[in-house]
Amino acid sequence: MTWAALVHVVISGLATGSIYALMAISLVIIYNATRTLNFAQGEMLMVSTFVGWTALQVLDVPLVGALLVAVVASALLGFVLERVVIRHAISATHFDVLIITLGLSLMLRSAAGVAWTHDEFPFPSFFGNRPLVVGPVRVAPVSLGIIGASLALMLALGALFRWTRLGRAMRAVAQNQRAARLMGISVERVYSSSWVIASVVGAVAGVLIAPVIFLSSKMGLVAINGFTAAVLGGFGSMPGAVLGGMLLGVLENLAPLYLPASIKHSVPFLTMITILIVRPGGVLGRVARRKV
Repeated sequence: MTWAALVHVVISGLATGSIYALMAISLVIIYNATRTLNFAQGEMLMVSTFVGWTALQVLDVPLVGALLVAVVASALLGFVLERVVIRHAISATHFDVLIITLGLSLMLRSAAGVAWTHDEFPFPSFFGNRPLVVGPVRVAPVSLGIIGASLALMLALGALFRWTRLGRAMRAVAQNQRAARLMGISVERVYSSSWVIASVVGAVAGVLIAPVIFLSSKMGLVAINGFTAAVLGGFGSMPGAVLGGMLLGVLENLAPLYLPASIKHSVPFLTMITILIVRPGGVLGRVARRKV
């Protein structure tokens, strides 16, 4: 393989990894605030993307309008699910909440099948189809677009968590919920905000990836790779989620070049098993030690 072809594969892997990173970030946002995993995140992404696609088909809105519709729909869905379902299970164990989110994912996928069928639909892209040529290297505009849009969203989230009052409240709740409550922070409001923000991140990821993998009720399965990316980088770490997503995307694209092509779908699971054996805390995570 030439180095130009290798560059193309790596850039394509970084684009895929950017989506995994966004999914990992959305999972980490909710986990840091509530210490629970939202396994319905992928299906929420899928439903919001379908809503944006419906706006395109029925209302004939521009693509930017479809993105806004998807973001608003996802934010509303996240807010309603947190207030109506998750809030009432706040005293339950983390395992109970995990089972609830699994049930929500199945319900959302079934509802999407009833509303939009289980077929695959093309979704328009913000970026052109004509490849960019730099010397011998040919790069798909959609890959660069996904990387750029994902990095911009990640920087915006970093600014939100670092310099806004809501971000400081979310970081305080992530460190110690009881101390945060004593300082006057509404933990329940942080819970709702974390679900809304995570849902918005998922909606953007859905609109970015739908033109590549096609829109269907199965596209929510990308959350599995997002979870793997979060584990790879160190669950609970935002920089770790980004690094884990990028690494996983590149490994997934490089593996079929040197190994049997069918191994591509096994890469996320093999990577997760390996990192749990070699470094259980992840690349940037730390293993918590507790005294008994």
